[in-house]
Amino acid sequence: MLRSELRLNASLFVAQAAVSNHTGLIARAGLAMPAAPFGSPAWQLPALLSYLHRLHQDEEDPSPELWRAHTERQTGPVPRPHIRYQADGLHDPDAVCVLDIRLGPRDEDTGWPAADLAVIEQEEGACPFGRVTRRHGVEAIAAYAAQELTAEHARLMGRARQHQDASFVRLAELAQRAADWAEKVRAAAHAGTVHVQADRARARITH
Repeated sequence: MLRSELRLNASLFVAQAAVSNHTGLIARAGLAMPAAPFGSPAWQLPALLSYLHRLHQDEEDPSPELWRAHTERQTGPVPRPHIRYQADGLHDPDAVCVLDIRLGPRDEDTGWPAADLAVIEQEEGACPFGRVTRRHGVEAIAAYAAQELTAEHARLMGRARQHQDASFVRLAELAQRAADWAEKVRAAAHAGTVHVQADRARARITH
């Protein structure tokens, strides 16, 4: 990563992924962007969710190249991290928010890839990081995304009322649509888990 591309001493949002294959081999990829104004879990988790959803639909295992290509692609009004990042965000004092992602092959029964997420947020001017949030599995990650987006919607509506600014309303509506979509992904992942558990229970009974 060229620091000059992000302005010297800029606060950064970093998304870094470690992807393992069936042999256990791990490859890593990292992307960064300025933290303001969209470098937060609420605005960046939907990119991860849409990647996991795509893998499920296409019946593909994750790869660092696929993850990076998907995340770099600017498909909507919210910018995504797109600058190649070679450092470790966990030890970068300029990284105020880090999505530390662990991905693995798809579960043969549910079709969803293995996914673990740690979100590390540093309070402004504080060191070390102030808050760590961990979620295991697609369902839990989607629920967390919906929760963060719902809170972002409420925050933006509050600012809209305070400043009488329609741009905050438009952003709030975008956050709500993303929250609704994240909830649909959560429900789909949950339904897949329930279906597999029911199948396994029936198999135990018949045997």
